[in-house]
Amino acid sequence: MGRRDRILRLTLGVLRLLLALNILFAVALLLAALASLPLHDMLAARIAAKYPGIDVERVVGGIRALLLLGVAAAVPAHVIFSRLTAVIRTVLAGETFASPNARRVRAIGWALLAIQLLDIPLFVILPRFAGTGVGLDGSSFSIGGWLSVLVAFVLARVFAEGAALREDLEGTV
Repeated sequence: MGRRDRILRLTLGVLRLLLALNILFAVALLLAALASLPLHDMLAARIAAKYPGIDVERVVGGIRALLLLGVAAAVPAHVIFSRLTAVIRTVLAGETFASPNARRVRAIGWALLAIQLLDIPLFVILPRFAGTGVGLDGSSFSIGGWLSVLVAFVLARVFAEGAALREDLEGTV
């Protein structure tokens, strides 16, 4: 199990880094959204200069909405990174099928669902950028994303069953 342990430990390090970066990006996005309020006139002037004839207020509102949507997306991302970190720690400790892991994987499923649902406000916000060249590039309905939600919930059930079997086994020994 040595090689797998190294991979899990590397994954743990990557997840810790992602947790920290996620928090930093969320704070940066929130600060940018807040800074856009007193800097509204400067931001509006720059947009008007670059895109003459554009509804500047609509674009500025869209920018703020996207920044806040990024902050909102950081919450489920934090759940995913932190719960996956906890699962890996229990696996490294030899406690893979523990009841908390079933709850953690279920929480990951809910977080993945939340990320998928964030496409709804994104599709509402993006039309604010009409005429600027901003579009749905890379943002569309994702079958893979929805499948990952289902996989997480199935795995949560598998972990719950495994934990129950393990507890039964420990009770009979």
